Amino acid sequence: MKLQEEIKNHQPHPNASTTNILITGSVGSGKSSFLNSVLSDLRREELYGRMQNIEAVRPGAQTSVTQHLRCHTFYDKIKIFDTAGFELGKTVNASIILKKIIDGEVAEGSKFDDILKTKIKMEGDKIHCVVLVISIHNAENQDLIRFYEEFIGMLTETGVPCQLLVTFIDKLVEKTEDLKSLYRRRNIKQKIEMLANKMRISMSNVLVVSNYFEEMKINQIKGTLLLEAFAQMLMAAKPFQERM
Repeated sequence: MKLQEEIKNHQPHPNASTTNILITGSVGSGKSSFLNSVLSDLRREELYGRMQNIEAVRPGAQTSVTQHLRCHTFYDKIKIFDTAGFELGKTVNASIILKKIIDGEVAEGSKFDDILKTKIKMEGDKIHCVVLVISIHNAENQDLIRFYEEFIGMLTETGVPCQLLVTFIDKLVEKTEDLKSLYRRRNIKQKIEMLANKMRISMSNVLVVSNYFEEMKINQIKGTLLLEAFAQMLMAAKPFQERM
């Protein structure tokens, strides 16, 4: 309940009316199901501890569920922008589109296939923190890791904070209870450190979660990881807002 209250009471810096976070990743990375999982946890009392309908694709899928720039508003002060999952063979276009979104040049609801075609400058929300999502299944995908490393380098130059969200972490443990001691497990810690080193991102900016996928009800252990990650994203945006 403490994490729920922290998120509910979140206030952006006075320089910003809302805290704007962009969540992006490859097709099947688990970004949309992360948002649905967080929303289910925040609405647990309203939903009587049950899951809301989750629209998501399984890891390894070839088609993205999200085709437009979606904006999810939480408690009027938090905006989470969800992008279409990109294909590794089209990362050049993905970089251009993401840069436009970060700079506030893409309007909510824009179809991704149309963003590169339009010559009209759109009015959108500037992003205060970028979250790159990677499924643990892709932890050794060198093409994806290389793209993320380059993109993180670009964000570092612009000053926009970046966090890495690792999903499907439950695939590395035998049972849900084992998620309580993630970082005490050597194999998990080594895999996360390897990702961080290859992408040149500090471990303090790496978040690990297990999304709800087949569950019918909220799980306290998974929920804590999900809300801790979400709260950390909000905190990461604050320093950037102060510099605006």
